[in-house]
Amino acid sequence: MPESPAIPLDLIDPHALQAVRRLRSAGFKAYLVGGCVRDLLLELTPKDFDIATDANPEEIRRIFRNSRIIGRRFRLVHLYFRDGKIIEVSTFRAMTNHDDSSSEEGADLLIRRDNIFGTEEEDALRRDFTINGLFFDVVSGEIIDHVGGLADLKTRCLRMIGDPEIRLREDPVRILRAIRFVAKTSLHLDPSLAAAMVRHRDEISRCSAPRILEETLRLLRIGHSEKTVALLEETGLLNVLLPELQAYLGPTEAPAEARHVRLYGYLRALDEMVRRDSVSDTVALAALMAAPIEDLEADAADAGTPGASGALAPGGGAKGSRHRLVTDFIIAIGQRISLTRKLTEQLRQVFMAQKFFGEPQAGPGSRRRSRATPAALMKRGFFPDALKFYEVRVHALGLPGNDLELWKGRLDRAQTSLPGPADTVGVPEARRRAPRRPRRRR
Repeated sequence: MPESPAIPLDLIDPHALQAVRRLRSAGFKAYLVGGCVRDLLLELTPKDFDIATDANPEEIRRIFRNSRIIGRRFRLVHLYFRDGKIIEVSTFRAMTNHDDSSSEEGADLLIRRDNIFGTEEEDALRRDFTINGLFFDVVSGEIIDHVGGLADLKTRCLRMIGDPEIRLREDPVRILRAIRFVAKTSLHLDPSLAAAMVRHRDEISRCSAPRILEETLRLLRIGHSEKTVALLEETGLLNVLLPELQAYLGPTEAPAEARHVRLYGYLRALDEMVRRDSVSDTVALAALMAAPIEDLEADAADAGTPGASGALAPGGGAKGSRHRLVTDFIIAIGQRISLTRKLTEQLRQVFMAQKFFGEPQAGPGSRRRSRATPAALMKRGFFPDALKFYEVRVHALGLPGNDLELWKGRLDRAQTSLPGPADTVGVPEARRRAPRRPRRRR
């Protein structure tokens, strides 16, 4: 990689270019920063484009009418565009200073507020990893490197800016971010960073639950969840983040080896889907939980629990014990990573809906016709996610999936062709407009 690589402007989002130039014309510094610069240099497609500037949030708000200030811990400005694009603009921030005594073991270094503005150099130094501390000046075409990120990109090394022992205690979520970057970019961990991640992995629980949930979902949706979970297991982080999943995997020796094969088969199928299509949080979490839930039901069936077998098997029954096993497992993990009640319920419905796939459809003369007809099932809000999870299962378990294209065709026709009631396909029942009942006169 050259010392000063060039980034073609046609690879950059036009809204981001417009925002940078507008800030520059108002007399402020403004650069593209962080993941978008890193991904462009690694010849990857950036998911979003972030901007760093010396204008404070109120000044940014006055320049852009399509903006809003958000955040408490980090005050940022979001720019909203008509095509649904959001560009994030942050103000240069100063480093958090810790004296020698605060770096001792046991001292509380967790950053709870970070709104102290600083210079361009200070902002680069306060970022987490050197590869994320690069600025790109779209006017001059220059890469501005205050942290040695270009050299680390050349050697493909993920290195912490500053002392990993302190920086990970300031924000333990950086441990999960490091796992994500290694899985996504195939970089190798700096040895001092790897050792600090293992040493301070238990401090992740000190971070706010919404941040842990957000980072966990990102780990599953980057298209490299198989490698991500393997890294979590290898470093012992899986036992901190999801001990139920680590307990399911157990040791890597037989017969637990079969559990690894099944779990990572689901994640591999999820990654294949993510690379060709968008995947919701519900589908990603269902792929993570499917293998343990299968084993729970198989164990219950072996123990003679009535109605417990076949939750995910095509044509399996759906009685009380099976419902409880699935629901209890989802709730246990949901409480640990602070899933919302809505997402927990969607997961439960997605698993329960699997019994409708892979079985022959009852004809008009059948005595045991299912109460949930295809038309009725497709009107349920969870159905698109349930069908996508079924597709993950087909690829993960090698199921025949003869009816997969049939269900996809039905859903496409219902969403695009049918008038009237088809407009409610995939919309939760509570959100559909029900006819008003006439008011009763007193």
